[in-house]
Amino acid sequence: MSVAPSVALPHAPAVKSARSVGSGRLALLFAVILTTSLSAFALAFVSFVKPIGEGDGLPDYAAIAPHRDYVWAFFAIAGVQLIVGACAAALAAWLLVPDRGARWATVGGGLVWLGAALYGVGIGGWAAVYYFATDHATLGSATAGRFVDHVNDDTAHLLAMPIGGAVLIALGSLTIAVALWRARTVPRWVPVVGAISAVATVVLPPDGVAGLVGEAASSASTIAVGWYAWQRGRAAFSA
Repeated sequence: MSVAPSVALPHAPAVKSARSVGSGRLALLFAVILTTSLSAFALAFVSFVKPIGEGDGLPDYAAIAPHRDYVWAFFAIAGVQLIVGACAAALAAWLLVPDRGARWATVGGGLVWLGAALYGVGIGGWAAVYYFATDHATLGSATAGRFVDHVNDDTAHLLAMPIGGAVLIALGSLTIAVALWRARTVPRWVPVVGAISAVATVVLPPDGVAGLVGEAASSASTIAVGWYAWQRGRAAFSA
């Protein structure tokens, strides 16, 4: 009885292709984190140079109406970059915490994702209210001014969602910092700066020098998380 000769299947090209795809995805993840982190600092710088309104209070009708398109675009870009950037950074942190600290990373990432969802809903509604309230073709300036003042006075409804989301993101970032510290997969300065900047971005006014420095530190630590996740993944795929 004849025996059919064995045929070697071409596994090597398939494995190489899978590694290339995995490395490419990690590079894309880092590119997203880099872009959103830099844009976050750019928005903070714009807010510092060209604040919306005057003083520490919410902007009134006179401050919003002449720049309503700019205000809407600013809020929209801020919301999108934070949601995408925060979720991408949480994913990168998960890749850096394979075992030790994994529970901390899982809880922290979940808080970040939930906070990003709340923030996105809140800031989207905030932008929409200001945009339509200052439409002079629909509302007169006197009526619109009273409406904006009424909205600004009801901060419990106006800011509950975005502030609540920002607080959850900060708590999640602190938890992720603990996970990274325990995992020891990044230099010690990364979780330390990440933890400090997570608190700073919540408690410091965003349009001041301190807030700008805090945002710069947050962007730097987030970029570092993305970078080390990419490098760790490249090493794993090349092994």
